[in-house]
Amino acid sequence: MNKEEFIQDYIANRLSVEEKARAEKLLQSDAELQELYEMHQEMTAAFKLSNDKALKKRLQTLDDNREEEVIPLSPQKNNFTVIKRIAVAAVFIVGAFFAINQFTGNGDVFDAYFEICPNTYLPVTRGTTSQDAQFEAFTLYESNAFQSAEIAFEKLLKNEENSSIRFYYAMSLMNQEKYELALNELNSLTNTTFEYQAESLWYSALMHLKNKNSATAKEQLQKLQKLNSDYKQKEIMAILEKL
Repeated sequence: MNKEEFIQDYIANRLSVEEKARAEKLLQSDAELQELYEMHQEMTAAFKLSNDKALKKRLQTLDDNREEEVIPLSPQKNNFTVIKRIAVAAVFIVGAFFAINQFTGNGDVFDAYFEICPNTYLPVTRGTTSQDAQFEAFTLYESNAFQSAEIAFEKLLKNEENSSIRFYYAMSLMNQEKYELALNELNSLTNTTFEYQAESLWYSALMHLKNKNSATAKEQLQKLQKLNSDYKQKEIMAILEKL
């Protein structure tokens, strides 16, 4: 029996009912199999750690548990166990370091990927003095005067419904951290076929992540992939891997 593969199949729940019962019985009597099981459990735990506090707590717990464990082993097997423990510790520390330096929460994903959506609807030519209301609204938006842009876009929408204008109205809200208001606007656009549907899905997904609503965020990102497979392709794949 290949104990390494056997314990991996046990942890992955790939064994039959009979094999699982056998594995659990062996874990009570086979010290080497028990060592392998603990090693895999520790490796898995390492990659679930998300911050220094959790790392310290986990290391302390492992240390306490090791002091309490007394398993009589021959000198030769004991040396083998020490080597495995060192290997596990190395993997544990590297894994924990990796986890700590990755996103520690959905809010971090939002901060990492959020950026101001550029104005591609009505490009503003510097120096132009047009009094057109749309031109004025987008001039404010490009100047990062988002509160004034919000008011200007809202006035435009009162006169005429325009999905693209509503999108930039939502972006003006979002850039003021009025996330719930922005999300309400984007939710009305994600099922609308228009020029900025992909962008609406993207920013909506980011806000759902910020709100710790991973399931809806995942649905939005998957819908976006089907709608436009080229838009934010790498970013979407990276986020989906973490959900």
